[in-house]
Amino acid sequence: MICRLCGKDKKLVESHIIPKKFYTPLFVEKQSPRIISNKPGFYPKKSPSGIYDKIVCVECERIFSPWDDYAQKVLLTQNSKVEYLKYNDKKIAYIKTFDYARLKLFFISLLWRATVSTHYFFKRINVGPFEPQIKQMILDTNPGDPEEFAIAITKYDDPLGTITPDPYSYKWEGINYYHFYLAGFIAYIKADKRPVPSFMKELILCPEKPLIILIRDFRKSKDFKVIKKIVKKTIPKK
Repeated sequence: MICRLCGKDKKLVESHIIPKKFYTPLFVEKQSPRIISNKPGFYPKKSPSGIYDKIVCVECERIFSPWDDYAQKVLLTQNSKVEYLKYNDKKIAYIKTFDYARLKLFFISLLWRATVSTHYFFKRINVGPFEPQIKQMILDTNPGDPEEFAIAITKYDDPLGTITPDPYSYKWEGINYYHFYLAGFIAYIKADKRPVPSFMKELILCPEKPLIILIRDFRKSKDFKVIKKIVKKTIPKK
């Protein structure tokens, strides 16, 4: 089979699109998480090892590994180096130091993996003409400038926010973005040649600035309302 990254005819490996550790918070009392959907006729499916697909060879899979490991370390590891921004004594964001290239390449590769995957979970991700550009950035280990596939991150303040809906596309001020859910974090990835909307400029990943992650109220979010509706619809009543 043809590797989607190097283009060579090689044996493809089953690899996670979203790294496995981002599914860890979904395991409750050793019970596997389930994939649910509002798609008509969809029955909840157990997903004991996360979602994976055969898109690359083992050599190309190794390209992603350092970026995956770094993203998991930065986002999932709690440490004393975190600083919080507060407003009226309420935490509204936290700040971390980070390596721009490694974290940016993780999100770029995540977007690329999702767009070339044939797994139904990623059916709403399709970057179209941007795919060759993103692939070349991965091969060149080039994170691009902050505006190029700009990325901002938020985090829900509630453990229930670790529920992971399928990623989807959205327009902010007419500009195309893709939303990815990662263990309570939401990554907003721009796939558009136009500049970042003004309200997002201070939040995007930038090599000269620390990582700023906004804290959001999960129970007041649209996601909470949508997830409640899906769960009510798809989980059988006892």
